[in-house]
Amino acid sequence: MRVLIIGGGVAGLASALALTKWDPEIQRITIAEIRNQPTTIGGAVGLTPNALRCLHHLGVLEHIRRGQSGTEIDLIEIFAIHTGAKLGEIKFIGPSGEGVGDPKLKGLRIMRADLMRALLDAVELNDKITIEYDRKASQIDTETDEVRVSFADGHSTSVDLLLGCDGIHSFTRTNLVDIERMPSYSGISAAFTVGELDPGAHVPWKDTGLCQSQWGALMTTYLEPTRTKQFMAAIMETPDVKSKDGWRARATEQENIKNNIKERFGNSAVKFLDPLIEATNQWTLYPVYNLAPKGKWSTHRVMLLGDAAHAMPPQGESTAHALEDAIIFARILAKHKSGGLDVVFKKYEDIRRPSIDRAYEESVFGWDTQKDSGWISFLLKTWMTSAFLWWTAAARSKRYAEDVASMELE
Repeated sequence: MRVLIIGGGVAGLASALALTKWDPEIQRITIAEIRNQPTTIGGAVGLTPNALRCLHHLGVLEHIRRGQSGTEIDLIEIFAIHTGAKLGEIKFIGPSGEGVGDPKLKGLRIMRADLMRALLDAVELNDKITIEYDRKASQIDTETDEVRVSFADGHSTSVDLLLGCDGIHSFTRTNLVDIERMPSYSGISAAFTVGELDPGAHVPWKDTGLCQSQWGALMTTYLEPTRTKQFMAAIMETPDVKSKDGWRARATEQENIKNNIKERFGNSAVKFLDPLIEATNQWTLYPVYNLAPKGKWSTHRVMLLGDAAHAMPPQGESTAHALEDAIIFARILAKHKSGGLDVVFKKYEDIRRPSIDRAYEESVFGWDTQKDSGWISFLLKTWMTSAFLWWTAAARSKRYAEDVASMELE
């Protein structure tokens, strides 16, 4: 089977690794990446235990550990910024402080660039996978027994299976699979940076703190083994910055962003934040887009995976969704390809859609609570946060212990 993957991000690289692991009959996979080099866009990403379990099965976790990238996270603690009161926590550990699932794993906070490097290291060791950079798809034509993809540089190729792993602004989706389903701006952007901790600084949380205010939320977290730095991400209601990928603010705008963050999150009951915000620079502004749910994921010989199919606001599991897509699809393809790709696509969607639809609803609900609010609404939100975290703790623990590499797929 000839396979082409459009998109060399997390979803594309993971899909290639998964296909070669679960379907040894696949001898060659080509990844076509639009950029001329691996992307490093993005700040620190949170990898939940189930996401790390996927990376373990794909042979990527060992590269992360060998490179000593990221820092282990036991829990995320949530605070009300105006009072400093702790509202609750999201745990990635079991009752005795160990990891969850099999193998037992905790959470990990890691820079996206380091995650990409680990994925690329695993891909480079796989002689069945080739990455071609600077390949911009310009046309996709489906025929009875193949898919033909043409590129802007005049190159073209024909394959048996095409996977669109090209993100929320997917060419594969908008030019073939689901032309009318376009992303829309959520009304919220994330501004992020990395700040150095002052010597002797007292961090009010063990690993990661999420401080909620009337005007969004501010997360600060350790992200590397020395624990001398903090990654900061301010989630704020803002006008659309008209950027697909986010951008590093120009020098003249850095002060405006910092002042905005000071107004929203400074001079609060959480005194730790003021000197940290003051010491930061080089903020990146990243607009968050949504993709309407329940759209088409496939057409003849073409399947969308990851954000290209179901992009949702990041709520801590965006990366896990892409990794799980890759493994579940690879397992179903290996088991059912004798029945034809139409059978494979249907079985994949029947299994995957219910969990993705639930995740989308939860993600959008949580994201909308970060929009600006009045004082009464904020008090109600803090009460609801505490209740929600308590009520859903058992379900989260079960979710983090999941293993899509061994789950039943019937």
